[in-house]
Amino acid sequence: MKRMRFLVAILIMWLFLFYNIERLWPEIDLTDVAYTFVSVTVVVVMLIPRLRNLPVWVFVAATMPVFLVAKAWVKSSAWGASFPLTVTEVCAIALTTILARWVSIAVSEFESAVTRISIGQVDKLPESSSVGQAKMYQEVRRARNYERPLVLLAVGVEEKSFDVALDRMVQEVQHAMIKQYVLSSVSKTLCSELEDYNTIAQSNDHFLVLLPEVSQDKLPELTERLRKLVAEQVGVTLKVGAAHLPGDAATFESLVEQATQEMNAERKPQPQPTRQPQQFTMEHNAA
Repeated sequence: MKRMRFLVAILIMWLFLFYNIERLWPEIDLTDVAYTFVSVTVVVVMLIPRLRNLPVWVFVAATMPVFLVAKAWVKSSAWGASFPLTVTEVCAIALTTILARWVSIAVSEFESAVTRISIGQVDKLPESSSVGQAKMYQEVRRARNYERPLVLLAVGVEEKSFDVALDRMVQEVQHAMIKQYVLSSVSKTLCSELEDYNTIAQSNDHFLVLLPEVSQDKLPELTERLRKLVAEQVGVTLKVGAAHLPGDAATFESLVEQATQEMNAERKPQPQPTRQPQQFTMEHNAA
């Protein structure tokens, strides 16, 4: 936490210095393109967490040509007499990228720590989106080649089933923690109730479940059982969409698209929880 505060303070101090550099050193006349590019760089790095996985030199090397083209287009030239100023601006953008990336990594580490503390670890977790969908893709090819039945489920949580009373100042943080808690609990139920040869992958705020050798007539009983278990154990309502091979689609991408569309369009009445082991109501009492 102290490290994150320290990095945020450094980034703020650097941005303050950068945007006031002409007042401190009037001989430095930065272009409007540089001022705009620094702001855009901070926003992009902070709002796209996946960029932290890239080596910093890759991101800097990718952004520099864009900056040079933009500067040449707006200011006619980035070379010649303007070259020293261009070097200064490139260095400023590179430094901003590094600082923003450090802050983004610190924020992500803090979010992960809060998740582990608030939720804890479960015995079995779904596959990551990339690994799980790669396994599903191979299984779809196997089922299609050998003409075997297969079902792909898209499983999500109906957010209206959350009973959340939140204060305005903490609403976003608390809702994110509640949502992560619910998804973790749902994933634990799915992993414990489905067979080991079934593949479960989390995709953003829902799950993809691949059920090899499951025919269409067996699906209603399975989905109803999952709905009841999640309603009883977690206290939320599942929405489920299904796509069958080969009846509904012939490719993995088509199965995912159809199952997801059916999940989002579902308005079927769901079973109500018989007990509420978790209470998702949070109220903030003023001191």
